[in-house]
Amino acid sequence: MSFGTNLQFLRDQAGMTQEGLAEALQVSRQSVSKWESDASFPEMEKLLILCDLFHTDLDTLLRQDVSQKFYSDTVGYDRFMNWFSNWVAFSIGLIILSVAFGLGCRGWFGAPEIAVPAVLLSGVAVAVAILIVAGMRYDRFEKEHPTLQDFYTKEERERYLNRFPFLIALPVAGIIIGTLWLVLLGEWAEQRGERAEMGLVAGFLAVVAVAVTVLVWAALRKGKYDIEAWNKQHNPSPEELARQKKAGWVCGAIMIAATVIYMIVGFGSMAAVGDYSGDWGWRWGWIVYPIAGVICALVSHLIEKEEDD
Repeated sequence: MSFGTNLQFLRDQAGMTQEGLAEALQVSRQSVSKWESDASFPEMEKLLILCDLFHTDLDTLLRQDVSQKFYSDTVGYDRFMNWFSNWVAFSIGLIILSVAFGLGCRGWFGAPEIAVPAVLLSGVAVAVAILIVAGMRYDRFEKEHPTLQDFYTKEERERYLNRFPFLIALPVAGIIIGTLWLVLLGEWAEQRGERAEMGLVAGFLAVVAVAVTVLVWAALRKGKYDIEAWNKQHNPSPEELARQKKAGWVCGAIMIAATVIYMIVGFGSMAAVGDYSGDWGWRWGWIVYPIAGVICALVSHLIEKEEDD
């Protein structure tokens, strides 16, 4: 492609008019029109500004086909985001699954009651370690690549968007069905004793863990296609950056508080009977996590609304 063709392609992809580009470069619209028709050529200073404006290099702008580079993942963004979504979704599901396994060890296999918190804490420890590694790698990647060219094609986006409703509907249906069976079998489990109740709850939480994993994975995979949001998120205004940090700290504090409450309820139920055989707190205390998630979402929304006002 010629320089003029490349310039027109980049301007169209950025959604800019000739007048808008001319204003950004402090030249006339006629100058931009002549550049795009290869009737004239900009000076070096303007070429460097164009490279910065459209996130490209001088050699590509002048001599290569920018459309080929535009639709190629030169920094490995897609591969990294796939890796990130896989491990983040798995670690979140693992937290819930560790509760299910802890209850299951007691309810299904008759393990000692101390196995419930032991399995839970082990699972949470592994999940937290995964999230730390994923978070550190994500932080490094976003600092190295704060802005990206949108290389996804319309067909790629449409293909995933056609799958997305199923990835949301099926897990939700699974949770609803699991809740239904939990209610229907509740009386039966109560008649058979404490272990049967714990086994039933463990099975329900296992279903929830799988459903939540799929939901988180689907949402993260959908988000990776929004390159415009990535560029906006990683080049925020000072006000937006402060708002993001504030929401992050608040949500982190909420989830830490939820974990502390769960531990207090769990160990408190064991201490309440004196011989550390009480375990109702471990069976039902997990409800603090979805409540904390809802509170976190609400607080984030209120912070955003407060800053906008």
